[in-house]
Amino acid sequence: MRHIYLIFFIIGFFDVMFGQTDTIQVSKDYKTILVLPEPFSFSINGKDLNFIESFPKSTSEKAAHIVMLAYNDVAPVKQDYTNYTLYTKDGMAYDFILDLVAIPETKRWKISKNMADNFSESHLPINHSDGTDAEIIKIEEIALPNDIETLANDGGENFKITPLSTSLYDEDRIAYLEQKCENHISDKGNIARYFSKVGDVFIWLKGVYYDREELYFLFTLENKEPIDLDINFLKSFIGTNYKQSNSNQKSEFQPLYRYGQPTRVKGNTSASFVLIFEKFTLDRNKHLVLELDELNGNRNISLDIEHGLINRPKKFGK
Repeated sequence: MRHIYLIFFIIGFFDVMFGQTDTIQVSKDYKTILVLPEPFSFSINGKDLNFIESFPKSTSEKAAHIVMLAYNDVAPVKQDYTNYTLYTKDGMAYDFILDLVAIPETKRWKISKNMADNFSESHLPINHSDGTDAEIIKIEEIALPNDIETLANDGGENFKITPLSTSLYDEDRIAYLEQKCENHISDKGNIARYFSKVGDVFIWLKGVYYDREELYFLFTLENKEPIDLDINFLKSFIGTNYKQSNSNQKSEFQPLYRYGQPTRVKGNTSASFVLIFEKFTLDRNKHLVLELDELNGNRNISLDIEHGLINRPKKFGK
């Protein structure tokens, strides 16, 4: 019996000395809303590329008290957690653990000042086993995938709740594309031995993928020669594909985003990069042309990509 009392004493001692850090559940398909007692100032996020923080688009005074948390839907992991500390403009600091789950049990949290780490009174955890705490406000109507809510001022005392997409794609499209490329830049590709070369310098088309509204073209530029390859420009065009015709034409076709495109490939090395385009298709008489021009050199390469590869891309991860 004395041992049991000792165990409870030790647990109680650590709770008093170090407090309890509340765990806030975050998911890919929902946004968890934090309602702060004072306007938000700044935060420290242990994994800010995975646990995404966003704010209402409204400029109202009440909206300044809102922080929305979601998990990056392009991140490949299913289990993740990190530390999260946010500060309000009155100097209070609030410590939490963010935990990735499929569906958060609580999707809206009302944060009170007595939860602050530097509050003058003892820290009170959000969840009490005796049921005395009433700080958690649940709103069932926001429990819809990809249909979360932000707060906007309606000019009166109350809030209006308006839908806003949960995904990083809708919040920051370029950040989404960058994350997607980062996750797949090392893929082996889905196309075998499709290349063009000059001497021992090669442009390999490794894969054509689709995701949402974009097409991703994965390339590897390989320099098997000892002299470094300095790139003057790398451009893409849509060209006609009439064999042995003098009327072939091409027009420049700009990528939406370039990821990892090199300006120099050192001798006996290679570099992979991705060109992303708004989704498109081509008829059998057109093709996509990638042209590389060497700076102060003649190792210029042109790679024609036929319509069949473009019209039948693969889904990322398959």
